[in-house]
Amino acid sequence: MSVIDVSKIKKTENVLALISKDYPAYQQIIELLNSVSNSVSELAAAGQTYNHIIIVSGANVTGLQQLAQQLNAGGSIGIYQSTQQNLTLDLLMNGLVDVVQSEANGLFVTSATKPDWNQGTSDTVKIEAKSAGWGAINNDATMDENDLLSETDKNAKPSTSLDDCEVGSKKKACKNCTCGRAEMEAAGEEPPKPKLTKEMLDNPGVNSNCGSCSLGDAFRCKGCPYRGLPAFKVGEKIVLPDDFLTDDI
Repeated sequence: MSVIDVSKIKKTENVLALISKDYPAYQQIIELLNSVSNSVSELAAAGQTYNHIIIVSGANVTGLQQLAQQLNAGGSIGIYQSTQQNLTLDLLMNGLVDVVQSEANGLFVTSATKPDWNQGTSDTVKIEAKSAGWGAINNDATMDENDLLSETDKNAKPSTSLDDCEVGSKKKACKNCTCGRAEMEAAGEEPPKPKLTKEMLDNPGVNSNCGSCSLGDAFRCKGCPYRGLPAFKVGEKIVLPDDFLTDDI
């Protein structure tokens, strides 16, 4: 049984083998590597790069930064140790990926690969065009709002009859009239126009039949005695400014 994994090594590739010479299977490993690769180096030469790096050591492994730089893109590194050492972070920090830790033949094994792309390279990214969204809806899919109306809806006329004192060209009593207008209309008499009194200023809106006297002219009846006065709170004395009755012209 082979001490190391050589399944990734091709006959055309070179290998850097850093193996302790006092390791019992040292010679066996060197012969195995020579049989499956193009060449085997036992020293890391300056400026030289390798397709694969095999490390067999009984101590902690150092110098991974330099070894990672000498590993070709797409190459692999296999570290076999008699004592366990967590090298995952060191390998990742030096640009290696696919770090795997395992045990085989009584050794702790850590393997990793170098990406087959170089640092600093770039590539174009094709971004798909966004759909037009709501703008892409065909006009044929929309509905004419007029189609929602029936013939009855189209021929209907808005109602203009309101039950109020001020509807129409002539005043008429409210439906629930309490001011005496209904009785006067029944008798054929024209109700007198109410006049503003001091009592109505001191205690305004208390006897209002419509309830709109305090809201302002926009809500008051045409004959309301409070027309022309500002809005007020019901029952709260109306205080007029000194120049209220002064002509602006």
